[in-house]
Amino acid sequence: MIVGIDISKLKFDAMVLLDTGKEKHKVFSNNQEGFKKLETWLNSFEEKEAHICLEATGSYGEKVALFLHNLGYKVSVVNPTRIKAYARSEGARVKTDKVDSGVIARFCKAQSPSLWTPPSDAEQTLRDLYRCLQNLIEDKTKLSNRMGNLDENKSSYKIWEEMKSSVDKRIKDVEEQIKTLLKDHEEFGKKAALLETIPGVSQETAVAILSELPDVKTFESAREAAAFAGLTPSIRQSGTSVNGRGSLSKAGNAELRKALFMPTLVAKRYNPAIEKFCEQLTKKGKAKMVVVTAGMRKLLHIIFGVLKNNKPFA
Repeated sequence: MIVGIDISKLKFDAMVLLDTGKEKHKVFSNNQEGFKKLETWLNSFEEKEAHICLEATGSYGEKVALFLHNLGYKVSVVNPTRIKAYARSEGARVKTDKVDSGVIARFCKAQSPSLWTPPSDAEQTLRDLYRCLQNLIEDKTKLSNRMGNLDENKSSYKIWEEMKSSVDKRIKDVEEQIKTLLKDHEEFGKKAALLETIPGVSQETAVAILSELPDVKTFESAREAAAFAGLTPSIRQSGTSVNGRGSLSKAGNAELRKALFMPTLVAKRYNPAIEKFCEQLTKKGKAKMVVVTAGMRKLLHIIFGVLKNNKPFA
């Protein structure tokens, strides 16, 4: 049987396509209790072998994918842009979680996507530490904003100041853990060093790339990697009736896009390849943010090439 899963933060829809042609649908909470109920539900079918497919949507689907993989099921985690393209090929006009889970199941049946391999323990640890660091930095910014609106003589100011000091210490602790992980795992250290040869890419950005971008071997091209990050243009065009402006797809890893934004601004000034590319777009009259997002895509292409060829930027 084939199972399509449409995942969201709090719940997920599962659509089962049986060999008999029948479809079965059910909704589960996106937590361990929901995973167990999904296991029981799948075991209730006479067909025991299953190929389960879900979209790569960052952290929302990682736990259920790992849970199902550990149960011995064939699991595919697919770039959302491929699912959207398949939905368009079906002429889908209705979009609900139930409908989407059916689209994913039919995509899996028609395309037989490659199987997902879980990240190693070290990769999972690096990703966890990186995301923890980003959350702490966001907390620090919120606390700083609160303090900025208060008089330093107020008693509440000291409370926020102590909280900010605690967050600062935790940030330094996580940063040290990440540095230790890079030293202890030679592969991480080598990849980070290669990425840092790209003008505009700091060690912080290298860590973000290693945390959020799957092994480049899982992508057939740099364009696929850009699609994974949601950096491919989305075109709205149909005959003469619809001819909307293309926009950023954003159907991908938001953390990866965020990690590429500031490095691209730096690369626009110090990376000759990015600088020339962005200048050409500016001369064509492209809007500032269009140029920046195109620069992000160009930078990711360069990152892909460096990692794929295992050679420093030249």
